[in-house]
Amino acid sequence: MTPDQIIAAIALLLAEPVPAFDTLRSGGFDDRYPVTVEACPETTGALDIEGQTVICGTVSVPEDYEDSDGRRVPLEFAVGLARSSNPFDDPIIYLHGGPASGALDSIAAATEVILGDHRQFRDVVTFDQRAAMLSSTTVRCTDTLAENVVDLVLESAGAAPVQEEAEEPIFAPCVRELYESEADLSDYNTANNARDVRALMSALGYPEYNILGISYGTRLALEVLRTAPEGVRAVIIDGVAPSDMLLYDDFFGPHGDAMDALFAQCAGQQACAEAYPDLRQTFVELGTTLAENPIPAARGMPEITADMFYGLVSQRTKFSATWVRDLTAYLPRMITELAAGDATTFDWYLTTYADGGNLPGTAAGLLGPGAATLGNDERALALSVLEAAQAMTDLREGVTTAMAQLKHDIVAAPAALSVAEAFDLRATEALGTLTQEEIVPAVQDYARLRTGPETRQAITGWVVAHFSGPDAEALQALVAAMSDDDVARTFEIAATDLAPFEAAVESNMGLMIYACQEDVPYNSPEGFQTLLEKFPYDVIATPAQVQGIENLYAMCALFEPAPREGFHESVVSDVPVLALGGTNDTQTSWRWSAHAAETLSNARVIIYPNSGHGASLYSRCGLDINAKFILDPEAPLDLSCVDQLVPKFVLPDAPLP
Repeated sequence: MTPDQIIAAIALLLAEPVPAFDTLRSGGFDDRYPVTVEACPETTGALDIEGQTVICGTVSVPEDYEDSDGRRVPLEFAVGLARSSNPFDDPIIYLHGGPASGALDSIAAATEVILGDHRQFRDVVTFDQRAAMLSSTTVRCTDTLAENVVDLVLESAGAAPVQEEAEEPIFAPCVRELYESEADLSDYNTANNARDVRALMSALGYPEYNILGISYGTRLALEVLRTAPEGVRAVIIDGVAPSDMLLYDDFFGPHGDAMDALFAQCAGQQACAEAYPDLRQTFVELGTTLAENPIPAARGMPEITADMFYGLVSQRTKFSATWVRDLTAYLPRMITELAAGDATTFDWYLTTYADGGNLPGTAAGLLGPGAATLGNDERALALSVLEAAQAMTDLREGVTTAMAQLKHDIVAAPAALSVAEAFDLRATEALGTLTQEEIVPAVQDYARLRTGPETRQAITGWVVAHFSGPDAEALQALVAAMSDDDVARTFEIAATDLAPFEAAVESNMGLMIYACQEDVPYNSPEGFQTLLEKFPYDVIATPAQVQGIENLYAMCALFEPAPREGFHESVVSDVPVLALGGTNDTQTSWRWSAHAAETLSNARVIIYPNSGHGASLYSRCGLDINAKFILDPEAPLDLSCVDQLVPKFVLPDAPLP
């Protein structure tokens, strides 16, 4: 962000709304799918100004497209205007993964990172799909959440207590509530999501558009090409999940394919092949070694089990702050040493990236293994330059934070602390004094406030039921001082407080709605066991990982399958498609990209080495190729940068920096 950009953004904050959004403010471009403009979540980019460069709201679509007069689903969207003064007419829309993960929890991630390069020339669009996060209002198990808020959130976070075999799955009441609600769950499927994409783009005024989908977003993009292809100009699918693949039966397949790619990369480098000649077999044997003889913690480091080792390996596939690409270069050495009971490189890696001294984000970490080749003066100079660059980064982050606060203050027009806010702060203090046995029912009853009448009496009842002494007196005094607006505001605060817990549950339930209705019985416990018996890598398919898939199938038994004819057949299309994969991807195999392209007559396939899920986001190379393809989907692509991503493996005698 430049000083000119910052000055322009502040000027826009004080300017009148731009006319480019006038039609959306008036209801949109398609009467069949009305638009309602709403405040954006506070997750827009630092330089995006609501009403000027970005706008948010909902598009109302039919729950059932065969019944246009029936129940409606509000889809939450965000549109970022192109930065060019003369943009192309066709925008690009980002289709998020999950299913049901949502995109509006970080609008900036979509508009500035995933679609940032495209925004130079065209508008960018993102939205939460039906049953996903902000668009999940029509399929919420509100009563069940109130009754079981603590256990459900723990389950969604993977931290729930172990259930007895005779007990029903903890989400069972939620599923029953959904089936008893007004929603027709069978209408929450990928085909209707595809129709939603077409409806959304029509409502926003875009007759022609482009698509970038990642993970489940690739399955949806392919379904758009099958079900509602009108107006689609070009498509990028990255981390491809074709509907004809056994996503759950073959859960471990992508993990195995990622390791096979690593073994092939090592075999393709003479020095690596000679140093680690039987790497694949060594990895197979490592599962048995760590299962029967974990490396003990007596060496002053954590015990190394199969779960711990592969947990570290899987981090190289994560596009996050914890992801460290350099790990791949050390894996052949780690695997070979650990199979022999030697934890030297593994321990060094944990220490190097856990003690804060050489983290990837620090100056020393940015030097990486190349630091060993520098003299003292050269190293000092390099560190000085990197530290100056980091200071500039810190300053930019400070400006970004200040801009976000300024935008919030102007939009929210903050006033003095209301009685409702004071009650919320005092209640939080009082909850902190409760015992573990007392706090669970208090939180449950707080959640129940959302399901009952929004009255002063309801708030008083909650206070009386769970607090005593000075806490109860202070809280009751605040309730008595509330105006009607304060009472309403207290319930709004309750909704805000519960939103993260609801999001955790809704994301899990949204996934189940799609997986259990669409992929079962195409996938099945029997099919999973059949493929599991053939899977060669025990260090990956540990009992804990196997239990996770078995739990998914137990959950799916609560749903009624809603298969659709032809859904699990390959998609056929002649629209230009760029099918991408990453060799480190353990969620969707890099092999699936080429498989999907087999029936796409105008498709090109690129596999990025040493890149994980959403492979094109891992490198400037991938981002540039994406931008070039959307600019001209028929033009040749320069792929010379792809080969440069292949890792250079560390040999046994190489010193550890």
